[in-house]
Amino acid sequence: MGGSGSGYWYRCNSKTTTESQHRVDIRWLKKEGYLWPGNIRSLTWSCGGEQSGLINYKMKTDCMILDYRYRLNGGEWEPVEQAIFFDRTPCNYGGYRTWFICPQCLKRVAVLYAAGKYFLCRHCYNLTYSSQQEDRPNRLMRAARKIRRRLGGGDDMMDFFPEKPKNMHWKTYRRLRDKAGHASKLSWAIMGQRFGDF
Repeated sequence: MGGSGSGYWYRCNSKTTTESQHRVDIRWLKKEGYLWPGNIRSLTWSCGGEQSGLINYKMKTDCMILDYRYRLNGGEWEPVEQAIFFDRTPCNYGGYRTWFICPQCLKRVAVLYAAGKYFLCRHCYNLTYSSQQEDRPNRLMRAARKIRRRLGGGDDMMDFFPEKPKNMHWKTYRRLRDKAGHASKLSWAIMGQRFGDF
């Protein structure tokens, strides 16, 4: 589920990122149909093609029971069983949305992280998103790449800009093209100034 720092410049005093942690996302569990009571499964994470984590879980009506092993700094493994309770909020057009309740701060959250012994929210572990640690040129370049992907292109900025998708208005396409072009030019200009100072 991704490490941090690949291809980006970060500040030296950067915090630990959410992307570098094992996490459980209730939206993904719902999308996959895993929230029904009585469901017993495992969640695994991998890094570089190698399994980097595994937990077992059991769904109940009001909570999810996690069963896994934890060790601190290469010490002895210890078994952990953790109950993560649910909260439900009504949706505007019927039905409801299910949330985790963070076991520590009791906030309603969609994602819990294993940055320590227990799965807690990002606020309790003081985690940040990697995008918050990017400098301005990388934020601009990420915005340009996002537009390219939206139009059916790839991340390579050397490729030709994607053509207008079939059902998109020309006005929308031109606006996105101009926005992506401005962001990438500004990013290159800032990096050029930075390297010009050496």
